[in-house]
Amino acid sequence: MPIITRGPGRRGRARLLSAVGTAGLVPLLAGCAFLPSFPSLQGPTPTPTETAVSSVGEVKSATMSIDAQGTFLLLGDLTPYEGIWGGSGWFISPDGHAVTNNHVVTGAGTLRVAIGGDGQSYAANLLAASECYDLAVIKVDLPAAVPFLSWHSGDIREGDEVYSAGYPGALGNKYTLTKGIVSQADTKKATAWADVEHAIQHDARIRGGNSGGPLVDRSGAVFGVNYAGDNQNDTNIAVGRGSAQDTIQKLRNGENVLSLGLNIEAIPPDEYGFHGIWVSSVKPGSAADKAGLKPGDVIEKLNGVTMGLGGTVAGYCDVLRTHGTEATLSVQVWRPATGQILEGQINGSALKVTGGASAGAGGAGGGGGGASPTSYVDLTSDDGHFSVTVPSHWKDTFSQADPATGVHVFVAAPNVKALDNGEGSGVAMAGRAGAVSEEAVRAGLESASGTMGGSCTPATTAESYADGYFTGLYSTWTRCNGQEAEALVMSLNKDDGSAQLLMTLILIGTDIDDTTINKVLTSFDVSF
Repeated sequence: MPIITRGPGRRGRARLLSAVGTAGLVPLLAGCAFLPSFPSLQGPTPTPTETAVSSVGEVKSATMSIDAQGTFLLLGDLTPYEGIWGGSGWFISPDGHAVTNNHVVTGAGTLRVAIGGDGQSYAANLLAASECYDLAVIKVDLPAAVPFLSWHSGDIREGDEVYSAGYPGALGNKYTLTKGIVSQADTKKATAWADVEHAIQHDARIRGGNSGGPLVDRSGAVFGVNYAGDNQNDTNIAVGRGSAQDTIQKLRNGENVLSLGLNIEAIPPDEYGFHGIWVSSVKPGSAADKAGLKPGDVIEKLNGVTMGLGGTVAGYCDVLRTHGTEATLSVQVWRPATGQILEGQINGSALKVTGGASAGAGGAGGGGGGASPTSYVDLTSDDGHFSVTVPSHWKDTFSQADPATGVHVFVAAPNVKALDNGEGSGVAMAGRAGAVSEEAVRAGLESASGTMGGSCTPATTAESYADGYFTGLYSTWTRCNGQEAEALVMSLNKDDGSAQLLMTLILIGTDIDDTTINKVLTSFDVSF
């Protein structure tokens, strides 16, 4: 599985695992681990002025959380749905121009931002974006001038002290600041969603929701724009000043840079058996939209070049750099939802169906094609208290209630008995009416995690969780019973005070994928 993961952070109902990449459950959760926010360095929020902030403590006042709403399809998901996702951003001028990542905002129907964690929401609109540099400039509708950040003016060197600022989704839109150093001052990085010529590698930890936030020095000046993290190796990547500064100026003037209007992700060939670039969302009115591309499409070839080789978008960006985004570019697309192959042109003839089921990018693999994404079903427990979306082959279910304690249980798995014996994937939920104390939430997590300790390797322990519906704690595990397995245990109170929930999600083998994780964690509910 790829190691580098992105972190838009809050998809669907925020949750904490949504769409951070394709690196499996443990690194996704590691990307949401709590880190100290260095309150001694934050200081008070300054009064808005028309000068740039001058200390790292003032960065909060110029930093925002972003919520985007629209149609967005996670890699492998064939069911269009309207969701909410988001990330972070920061002001570059007092009049409300702000920077974030392309993957945070492109394809959104609406954008709302909250500044400095004050809870007030403001409308914003997308001015322009760059897919290859994963940058975007938005304009926020504000009643007054705001603090903003300026660029670091000196050399950027290995060992320089840096801070990552932003709003990780797992912390319920709370501002955080993490400290580190520059480990590579100027390096080329190609990932599944960007191809950055001048990137900065650092260890000021970022998590899902930090995407688009600034990487700053102690004076609050910007080194780069955070866009990717490797939680397993504690490595984080920012679009460096060398790629970002000139690009952002063009975007502010409304000029798209190396962009067709897509939110994209290269398909990992070792997971799906074929190459290509997954289209998560499409900007209305863009060149890609006019050509007929839709969320859930797979771009197999662009101007005759096979896409997604090596699990990155480097080939895609090379074509755009060679020909420009105004040129007429041939495109071959596979539409998994219908099994059709379509061909046409960007800035030319719209897509038309030319064939049936695809064999993968460029026809690789003969007539067999890539693996079909899993289908999903919505389940409700027999007593009606629990609901969750799971893979359709998890059709064996179990419901039970204990009148003495008021606890209700619901389990869904390919084989409930096997799951009970510690074999196989599945989800188990236990709930009861009424909320409990923070101490009881922690005790519930320890109790639910107890059976994991003897057979699994701990990955995270008692981390904070909040998604606007539930609040509590979670722990994660890996290598359960000697298998390639991941496990998540959660102890939560429903925010309206109506229920407590203990939940365990175990994924083994082919069930370890981001779409399954997202489906479960954006759908689970309990009600009494």
